[in-house]
Amino acid sequence: MPAQIRENSEVAVIFHEMADMLEIIGENPFRIRAFRRAAQAIENLPEGVGTMLEKGTLARVPGIGSGIMGRVEQILETGDCEDHATLREEVGAGLLEMMRVEGIGPKTVKLVYTELGIQTVDGLEAAARQGHLAGLPRMGEKSQAKIIDAIAAYRRHTGRLLLGEALPQGMAIVEALGQEPAVEQIDLAGSSRRRRETIGDLDVLVGSTQATAVMDRFVALPQVNDVMLRGDTKCSVHLKQGGLQVDLRVVRPECFGAALHYFTGSKMHNIAIRDRGKRRGLRISEYGVFREGTDESIGGRTEEEVFAAVGLPFIPPELRENQGEIEAAEAGTLPRLIEDGDLRGDLHVHTDATDGTAPLEEMAEAGAALGFEYIAITDHSKALAMTQGLDEARLAKQVDLVREVEQRLGEIEILAGIEVDILPTGELDLSVAALRELDWVVASVHSHFKLSEEEQTARIIRAMESGVVDCIGHPTGRVLGQRDPYAVDLDRVIEAAARLGVALELNAFPDRLDLDPPHCRQAREVGVPVVVNTDAHAPGHLALREFGIYTARRGWLEPGDVLNTRPLSAIRAWREPRLPAKPSKKKTKKRKNP
Repeated sequence: MPAQIRENSEVAVIFHEMADMLEIIGENPFRIRAFRRAAQAIENLPEGVGTMLEKGTLARVPGIGSGIMGRVEQILETGDCEDHATLREEVGAGLLEMMRVEGIGPKTVKLVYTELGIQTVDGLEAAARQGHLAGLPRMGEKSQAKIIDAIAAYRRHTGRLLLGEALPQGMAIVEALGQEPAVEQIDLAGSSRRRRETIGDLDVLVGSTQATAVMDRFVALPQVNDVMLRGDTKCSVHLKQGGLQVDLRVVRPECFGAALHYFTGSKMHNIAIRDRGKRRGLRISEYGVFREGTDESIGGRTEEEVFAAVGLPFIPPELRENQGEIEAAEAGTLPRLIEDGDLRGDLHVHTDATDGTAPLEEMAEAGAALGFEYIAITDHSKALAMTQGLDEARLAKQVDLVREVEQRLGEIEILAGIEVDILPTGELDLSVAALRELDWVVASVHSHFKLSEEEQTARIIRAMESGVVDCIGHPTGRVLGQRDPYAVDLDRVIEAAARLGVALELNAFPDRLDLDPPHCRQAREVGVPVVVNTDAHAPGHLALREFGIYTARRGWLEPGDVLNTRPLSAIRAWREPRLPAKPSKKKTKKRKNP
C-alpha cells in the first residue's frame, strides 16, 4: 500500500473511533460530526497527511481546524492522541468490540448499555438469546434475531484482522525498524507475506549480528503498546492499534533466506519442500540447507538458494499453499503472476451521485493521477434506495456528464456505466434498452441474501442471460469478518459466465476480496476473464487495487487472465459479440392529409 494512503487511513481510523465513542457516551453531536468530517477529509487527501502538515497545506482542507491539526500531530508523533486514549479508557474495550459486529453501530451500543448495562459481545448475545433486546426502542424480534446471526458470524472470524488492516501496520513496522543500523535484512513473513485475506498476527524477520540492538529499537517503536515476552532472538509485542500481536525474530544474515522461507510457510508447502530435500540427501530448516548427517551448509542466505537446492525456481510467496505450485515449478509452468503495474484501469467506481464521497471529475482525476488509462463510473441503480440509486432519467444525465468531463479532462477515458441491482427474480433493476446504451455494466446482488442456493444461482445466471451484463460484481456478497457469502453454486455461475461471455469481478476492497483465490483459479482454467476492481467510493480507494492484485496472484492469475490489463479497444471488442442488437427503427410513411 502506498505510504501516504497507509498513513492517511491509520490517522483517519482514530478519528472515526473517537466519533463512535463520543456517540456512545452521548457527547455533543457537533463534536461527533467534526471528528467524522475530519476522518473523511483525511481519507480523501491527495497527499500524505504528514506531508501536508509539514507543507502547511493541511490547514486549508475543509474540516481540518487547529484542534484537529493538533491531534494529527500527536498521532503522527506517538501513534495516538490524548483524546482517543482517554475515550478508550472511559468507554472500555467491550463496547468498542460490539461495534465490530455487523449491523451494530454506536447508537445500538449506547442503547443496550444504558438500558441493560451490556458491555461485551458475550453479554449482548446472552441478552438476545434470552429475548431481552426485542422490547427495547427501535428493536423487535427480527432485529434481535439478526443480532444473534451477526454475532455468530463475528465469532467465526474473531481473532483475525483483515489483510487491509494488518498489512499497513506490518509495513510501517518494517519501514521504521529498517532504519536501525544493526538491521541488515528485514521482511514480513507468515500469512501476511503470503497475502492471506485475514491475519492472526504479524511475523517480522530480521537478519542481523546484533540482536539486542534490533530488539531494543523494536520495543521502543511508538506503535508498540506492551511487550509480551523478550528472549535472546525473539520478541513479541502488542501494537496500540487494534491490539495486533507482532512477533520479531532475529537470525544470522547467512541463514536469512532459509528462515524467511520457513517462517513464510504455509506449513504444508514447507513440509513438501523438506520432503523433496530429504529425497536429495538434504536437511532443510530455518537455519539453512545442509548435507544430510553433516553441518555442511550449501545454501540459505536467500530463498532462491533454498529452492535451487531442491531443483526448483523461485516460487512466489502467494502460491506457497501446496496446491500444485511445486509440481508447476518442476514442470516450468508456474504462472507469470499479475503485478500492480499491469492494470490499465478500474471498471467499478462510484461518485457522489449515489453513495460515493467525491464528484465524477475528482474520481477521474484521481484515476489519471494513478496512471490509469480508463475508469468506468458505475453508480448504483434505483433498487438500492439507501444510496439514492439512479433511475433511467438520472442515468441518462450522468452519461452526458461523463462525456462532458472526459472531453474536458482529456487525460483519461471515462466509461459511462452502472452497478445495476440483480432483483430476486434475476431481472435487472433498469431496462435492457437503457443498459444497452452504456459502455460498461456491472450487475450485483445487494439484497435477499437468504435465498436458497438454487434460487440465488438461478438469479445470477438469469441476469447474465440478459446479454447486457459485462461483469458480475462481488460474486458471493461476502464481507470478511462481518457477513458470510450467500448460498450460491459458483461452479454453475462460472460455467454460465464462460458460455455467455461474462466476466467475474475480483473486488479489491479489503473487506471483500471477492472472488476468492480458488474460484479465480477456476475461472482462469475455463477462460472466464476476471476484472480486478476497487469498488472505490472515494479517490483514495482507487489505491486499494493492490489488495485485488494480491488476491489475483494467490489465484494464479496472469495478466492475460484479467480483463482490465487490456487496452480499452480490446475490452470493447470483447463485449461487442454478446450485446443484443439494438431494435431497428422502422420508417413510417407520412400520411397525406385527407
